[in-house]
Amino acid sequence: MKQYDIAAYIWPSYTGKEPRSRQFWEQGIGEWQTVLSAEKRTEDQILPRKPLWGTVDEADPAVMEFQIKEALRHGVNVFIYDWYWYDRRPFLEQCLDEGFLGAPNNTDMKFYLMWANHDAGYAWDKRQSELDELVWLGSQPREEFDRVCRRVIDRYFKRPNYYKIKGCPVFMIYDVINLVKGLGDIDRTKEALAHFRSLVKEAGFPDLHLQMTVWSEGGRQRQRRGRQPQRLRKGYRRNARL
Repeated sequence: MKQYDIAAYIWPSYTGKEPRSRQFWEQGIGEWQTVLSAEKRTEDQILPRKPLWGTVDEADPAVMEFQIKEALRHGVNVFIYDWYWYDRRPFLEQCLDEGFLGAPNNTDMKFYLMWANHDAGYAWDKRQSELDELVWLGSQPREEFDRVCRRVIDRYFKRPNYYKIKGCPVFMIYDVINLVKGLGDIDRTKEALAHFRSLVKEAGFPDLHLQMTVWSEGGRQRQRRGRQPQRLRKGYRRNARL
């Protein structure tokens, strides 16, 4: 009988430990602020929803120790963490680094990264979600792409519980079009990915297992209207060659 791995995506915003998230959730509890303040728009909606485990901090190792046990008990054995790189540095790593990897039982659970390389606007902030302004660019030039590669190899791929297929670490890229946009064109993107593979092999792995996501045109239009506004916030330091 075949054995299957069951994975769950983790949106690592349920913490107040990321200082840069305060501009979206000023109360210092991350996405819980949005969950708790949700209001009914139709009679059949059950809002606000109240988490049965409470508004726990998922950057707390004790919290993640419990969640790992519960996930495994229900058949989930892989966590896919959303991972971000904005303005030349990571964003929302605390739930992964401090919570999950700090849990004493973290090696019982496999994990891998999905680089969520979309642009960030104010969709996370319900007070200003209609603003057509860009907070951070998700597209990255080659210099930043190489920094991302080195970081994920050194900090994550080398961990024994990082998810691998035939020995190859798995890495997902959320928005291929934005990847190409940052790197310049298709040929430069191929060169960058080839370099990524070479770095992975130099680190002792047989190869890199890439998972690439491409949005439909309709999906990209929705991103442009909501999650990816085109106007840069005043004072923002541009970090990609468009």
